[in-house]
Amino acid sequence: MEENFLNDTFLARWVSGDLSASELEAFKKSRDYHKFKKINEGAQKLKIPEYNKQAGFSKLQQYLEQEKHSKKRGKRISALVYGAAAVLIIAFGLFYFLNLQSHYQTGFGEQLALVLPDNSKVHLNANSQIDFNPKGWNAKKEVELKGEAFFDVEKGDAFKVLTKMGEVEVLGTEFNVITGQNFFEVQCYQGRVKVNSLKTEEEAILIAGEAFRRVNGVIEKWTFTNKKSSWLYGESTFRNTPLSQVIIALENQFNVTFITTKINTKEKFTGVFTHKNLKLALKTVFETMNITYTIKDENKIILVNKDSKNKI
Repeated sequence: MEENFLNDTFLARWVSGDLSASELEAFKKSRDYHKFKKINEGAQKLKIPEYNKQAGFSKLQQYLEQEKHSKKRGKRISALVYGAAAVLIIAFGLFYFLNLQSHYQTGFGEQLALVLPDNSKVHLNANSQIDFNPKGWNAKKEVELKGEAFFDVEKGDAFKVLTKMGEVEVLGTEFNVITGQNFFEVQCYQGRVKVNSLKTEEEAILIAGEAFRRVNGVIEKWTFTNKKSSWLYGESTFRNTPLSQVIIALENQFNVTFITTKINTKEKFTGVFTHKNLKLALKTVFETMNITYTIKDENKIILVNKDSKNKI
C-alpha cells in the first residue's frame, strides 16, 4: 500500500491539497512522509530569478544522500523516492517557467514604451504598470493594467486589457485606457474595441473617435476628433472629468501631494495641463475652477475654494 504514495498522481494531488482526510492521514503515517514534506517546502520557496532545475535537483540529491547515510535515522531511501522527488522539482520548475510574468512599471513623471510578443506597442503613462505572460502569449494575449496606457495593437488573434474596473477586448488597433479607483475610461483612436465594465456589466463597442467612461457607477459616452492621446506629447487633456481624477493625473506627473479637504473634488473639469511646468499646470487647472493653491514643502499643495476662503 505504501508504494502508492510514490506515484506522480498521488503526489500531485497532495501538493495541490486534493487528498481526502483519510488519504492524508495514511500518508502522514507512512515512512517517507516527512522527507516529501521537506522536499515540497523547499520547492515552494524557490525564487524565479534564481531558479535552476539542475542545480536544485543536485542539491536535493545531496540532501537525500545525507539522509541515506544518517546514523540517527538508519533508513534507506528507495529509488522511487529519488524519482518522485525529481518529479516534484521539475513540476515546480515547469509551473514557474510557464507562469513567469513580465512586469513593467513607471514612476512619477515617467513614461515607458515597450513591445509585446506579437509586436503590439504599449506606451505607459506616469505611475502606471503592466503585466503579461510572454511564454503563454500565443495561447492567451492578455495584459493586466494599472494606471494609464496607450495601445497600438497588431491585427490578429483576440487581445485583452484587464483592469480591476473593466476589460477591453481589441477588435482593432489603437486605443487608450485609464483605470483607477471607481474610474474606468477607454478612448478608441483607430479600428474597434469592445469594452466591458465589470461592476455594471455594461458592454459597448467603440469605433474610432468614440469614448466610454464609468465613474462612481455612472456611465458616460462621447465622441472626439483628436488622433492620439495628448499625454504622448506632453499634455493631459480632460473632458468633463471629475476633479479628483485630474488631481491624480497632476500627482502622477509631478510627484506632488494635494490637500483637498477644502474643495469639492466631484466638480468636473474640461481642459488641458502641461507636463513641463508645475506652476503653469496648477494655474491652468485651478484658476478656471475658482480654487486657490499654496505650494508648501516643495511637494505638498493645499487647495482651497475661493468662495469658502472669502467666508472665513
